[in-house]
Amino acid sequence: MIKLKDLLKEALYAGSLSHNKWYPAHTRAALTWTLTQQYVPIYPKQMESIFGKIPVNAFHVTDPTNISSVKDILGKKKAISTFTKANKGSQLAKGRGVQTGSGGVIFYVEGLMLARKYIDFETVPDKSGIRWVKGHHIFDGDHMILKTAVEKAKLHDTSTWRELEWEVEKKYEMSDYDSFKEYENAIKKEVGALANKQIKSYIDITNKLLKTHKDKVEKSVRNPSDKSSSWWNEILIYKTKIIDCFVLKRVYNDYYFQNDDYDTPAHKTELLKIVPESKIEVGTPAQFRKWYTAREGELTLDE
Repeated sequence: MIKLKDLLKEALYAGSLSHNKWYPAHTRAALTWTLTQQYVPIYPKQMESIFGKIPVNAFHVTDPTNISSVKDILGKKKAISTFTKANKGSQLAKGRGVQTGSGGVIFYVEGLMLARKYIDFETVPDKSGIRWVKGHHIFDGDHMILKTAVEKAKLHDTSTWRELEWEVEKKYEMSDYDSFKEYENAIKKEVGALANKQIKSYIDITNKLLKTHKDKVEKSVRNPSDKSSSWWNEILIYKTKIIDCFVLKRVYNDYYFQNDDYDTPAHKTELLKIVPESKIEVGTPAQFRKWYTAREGELTLDE
């Protein structure tokens, strides 16, 4: 489930780059997160090498239009956001989505855990599937571990990267090229190499920090917590498999859930591609909560 807030954050930090068109989409997102010097990239191979594999069961809510997106990540190393605790007053406790419209389609899934937190810790995916997490969430509340390491390595921040872009651009004259495309491609080639170097250096540094501060990381985003929030917890999982599914009656009975719309297949058709009909339960929000708690989902109260 890629949340609206994820897209908004990516759009916000894209402003760190003077010329977005110089960078491929997969580079642009990762580069902008490194320039904030606040985020740690995490991904399956890296976390498995440090902590091993931890299987978990959890819940993932989406709306009918995003069922095909769920299909695209099943069994893959691309992480999705799930939960096992929801405050009774939250939208998730009613089967509604966080930032996916009406919600109403709830998957009970199993997979391998990438990271977990007793709160929604606002992880952001880039185009390659890496999740970017604020350093204080990773290092047990310590804001300085990441900042100190990045500053010591003298990596670029937003300000110095804009200066770098300007210095590269000044080196090239349009009159030296037969077309604007050739001129632009020459700049792209140089800044692209610099961007890849920045991203690699940043990931190398953060990977080393994850190993050096393994105990803090394990405490912060690997071990389960007895705490609960006024909203919900967040568990990032990959290699996702669907166990079964609940669909709210108001969603299931909707015209577009049951019927094709010109070239767009019915949402039910898409759902049946990934869940057998025998594994789909339909009902009210109250029935959903019963289904949810029967699978060890927790409904919490404000503390």
